[in-house]
Formats: sequence, C-alpha cells, structure tokens
Amino acid sequence: MTMKRIAAAALGIGLALAPAAAYSADQVTIGFTAALSGDFAAFGLNMRKGLDLAVDALNKKGGATYKIDAVDDRGEAREGVLIAQRFCSDSNVDVVMGYSFSSIALAAIPVFNDCKLPVFASAVTSPALSNVSPYFRRNVLTDAVQGAMMGTYAAKTLGLSNIYVLNQQDDYGIGVAKSFSDAATKAGAKVLGSESYLLGAKDFRTLLTKVRAAQPDAIFIGGFYTEAAKIAEQARALGIKAQLLSTDGALNVELMKLGRGAVEGMIVYGMFDPSVSTPATAAFLTTYREKYKEDPSAWAALGYDAGITLGAAVDLAAKDGPVTRESLNAAFAKLKDVPGVTGPTTFDPSGDRAGALYFLTVSGGKFSLAPKQP
Repeated sequence: MTMKRIAAAALGIGLALAPAAAYSADQVTIGFTAALSGDFAAFGLNMRKGLDLAVDALNKKGGATYKIDAVDDRGEAREGVLIAQRFCSDSNVDVVMGYSFSSIALAAIPVFNDCKLPVFASAVTSPALSNVSPYFRRNVLTDAVQGAMMGTYAAKTLGLSNIYVLNQQDDYGIGVAKSFSDAATKAGAKVLGSESYLLGAKDFRTLLTKVRAAQPDAIFIGGFYTEAAKIAEQARALGIKAQLLSTDGALNVELMKLGRGAVEGMIVYGMFDPSVSTPATAAFLTTYREKYKEDPSAWAALGYDAGITLGAAVDLAAKDGPVTRESLNAAFAKLKDVPGVTGPTTFDPSGDRAGALYFLTVSGGKFSLAPKQP
C-alpha cells in the first residue's frame, strides 16, 4: 500500500506535515473485479464507467490520488477466488470493488477475511451476503428487499390479482421470486404458478404454454435481461398479453436491443433512473453524458456512488493517521448519510444499506418512470 508507506516514512524523518497532508501525496489503489466480458458483461462495464467518473472527481478534488486495477472474473466463481488471492497478496491494493454475481463474491469472501481487505460491492444482491463478513459491504439493496417491494407494488399499486412467476434457477432468481411471491400474496394477489429455467436458456415455449393456460394478468420474470427479452418475445408470439414484470437484473439497455417491441410496457425496478433529474443527480448526469455519450444506468450510478463513498471513507480514516486496510474498513462502518445519486449511504452492521426503488417501464425503446409509483 503505497500510501501508508509514504506517510509513515514522512512522519518517521520528522517532516512537519499537517493532518490533511498526511495522505495528500498518497495513492489509493482500487482492485475492481466483475464480469467484464461475455453475455452478462453489461453490469460490470456499467459499474466501471460510474466508478471511473467518481475517480476522476476524487482526483480533481485533491488529497489522495486514486487508481483502478481491474480484472475480469468472466462470471466464474473459480476466477473470483484466484482474483481475490491476487488482490490480497498485492500490498498496494487498499479496497476491492465491483462484483456482478453474488456466487462469486461469496466464494471470494473467505480469502478477503484472511487478509483483512475491505470489499465494497455494487451489484450483488443475495441475502446470503448480509452479515457474511466484517470486511464486506454493498450499496445495492438485497433481493429480499427489492423482490418484496416489487410484489407489493404489483398487487397494491398496479392492482394485479393473478400472477405467474418465472425465475432463473440460481440463488438470485430463486430468492427474488420467493420475496416477490410472498409480498404479492400478502398484498392480496394470487400466484397461479411458478416455473424455473436455466441461465442461458433460449427456448421458453414449453413454460409459456403452461402460463398461457393459467390466464394470468401478469408474469413476473425473476432473472436477467438476456432471458427476460427472450421470454417477452416468445410470450407475445404465443398471444400472451399479460403485463410483464421483471427485476433490476433486466434493467439494462440490452433488454430493448434483444427484445425489441416485445418488451414495450415491461415494468422493472432500480435504484436510479436518468429520467428523474434532481439537484443531487444533475451534475452526475451532465458529466456522464459528456464523457460516455449515453445515459447512465442504475449500475453506473451505484458504481459512481461507491467511488464517492470510498472517498469519504479515505478522508475519514486519514484524520486518525495513515490509511490502512483496517483503518479504511473501520471508516466505512462510521460513515453516515454520504450523499449520492442513488440516495444517502449509511451501512448497517450487516454490511447492507437502506434505500428506495424507482419503478420503470419500457416506453418507446427506452426506460422511463412508470406512470404509477407507490
């Protein structure tokens, strides 16, 4: 960790440094890992864009300087463990950020525990990661929270009463579908049936034939944009006109590219939407659009907020001396209401964060705020 060594050396030879200057010439290295290639690269690439923008802002601010050491985990748990071992053994890495898949984060956590390296994730939502480690935190809401919010929204706000549930057969899909079903049922809706599918599946016509026979007024798809787009196309081809609902896993511009007109009207949820401009988001939207010539996604917004939150933690840790992995981890726990474009960030002891959702609909080939909000 370059920053600590420089600070320690400076103090050791008796240089008169003001407290704020103790880290002013130091460098914070962010180990960033996510799926950056393959079918699900969009989550990781968008997080990286947001984080890059935050790093640009932090470096312009002065004080510590920040750089990113990015590694593609390709969506494979085995790669995740190897990457964790690499980051742990590199004393220049101060914090690890990113992560597209909960299973990969879960596999890597024991490695990070051993080297006491703080992890700050932005796209992993499994409830199994709550309380998993004193070194793990995230700024995205859990599947349990988001699925329950969507279930209540579907039944109470949209007034949907007969819903069929489809979900991908993994921790993410099973967890979010259960939370959705429990909340929708509690709010007065009836779940007519549920079916699961494998990630990467392309033909859903057998499942959808069962769905059509049940005549639901809505279908909830607990999965990613790749399968959600295919389900929408094949459902419409079979004459199913039910309202389509999905998750933050479908909140990606690739959904419209893959599903085209079939995904029009689909409702999803997320912690950010560029159509909702507030004083807190205006500067972010302007800077992001100038740099990338596109609107930021919710994952880009979460990546940006993660970077800004890291900056606040480094500033806090530096007040008490050289920043170390341990002091940075302690600083994360002390942060309170760090402003961000997805709302303020405060971590609870489980490593999770409270927050709110926007409900969005596909309209005219892009996401916009759904007409009905809770």
